[in-house]
Amino acid sequence: MWEFIHRVSLIPGYIRRSDGGGLVKSALAWDLDRSEKVSLSYALGQAMTGIFCRKKLGVRFLLHVDRYASRYGVTFGATRKRADLIGRCAQGWVVAEAKGRSNAMESALPRTLVAQKRSVKSIAGERPWLALGCVASFPPQAYELSIDAVDPDEEEIEAVDLGLELDRYTLAYYEPFLAAVSAGVLDDDQDQGYITSRLDLLNLRVGLRRDVAERVQLAREGEFQGLYESVTVMLEEGEEAQEVAVPFRDGTLMETNWTDAIALNDWRF
Repeated sequence: MWEFIHRVSLIPGYIRRSDGGGLVKSALAWDLDRSEKVSLSYALGQAMTGIFCRKKLGVRFLLHVDRYASRYGVTFGATRKRADLIGRCAQGWVVAEAKGRSNAMESALPRTLVAQKRSVKSIAGERPWLALGCVASFPPQAYELSIDAVDPDEEEIEAVDLGLELDRYTLAYYEPFLAAVSAGVLDDDQDQGYITSRLDLLNLRVGLRRDVAERVQLAREGEFQGLYESVTVMLEEGEEAQEVAVPFRDGTLMETNWTDAIALNDWRF
């Protein structure tokens, strides 16, 4: 569960670890106004859905639908019931709807999730292997962060076909990482096999595997045919060669120093 701390920059200071090892809201989070809570809940929902999909379903590339749509000018029909996230795993496509709540999950939310998660009929001509809704919330009886996943169901009547291409999908996934590395100050002492830079204002160190970065850059220049297959082979070969787990299985790296924030005495109870 702690992995999300290293990947989401909107959470620092708002979540801490309880004595029992769970994640709870800090005093700062309790004092947020309504609009601030909405932003925090959104970040939590997206982050925890990403972790659930990677840890439990083996999804390596989880992409927000709007990221692909905005990158290639794609529209998905008139329906507003569209899941947030799509990803690819060994079994096929995964469709996920992410929600976050600063308190308990309301009783009507599972029904809403069911409608949204089954709103995609096919992706690149394939029926999704799995569609799910995932909610990160803080039930009052436990007050620790809880993750609820809503099981698949039949399709929505207005379900749409997402006509995306795997290579373009992979390019859309990695371009923000290249941009983040370029926006920072390159490290003098580069990690072996990684290109890394520092974003001091955000207290972040970001990076991308060098071979993946070079292949993605070629794709940005027009040679994107075969990108998905090339990157997948690189990552799988890298996993076999590693004696220890790499930071992230998609070849990205993101680090920050949370020592001060975690050590802060901000108990509310």
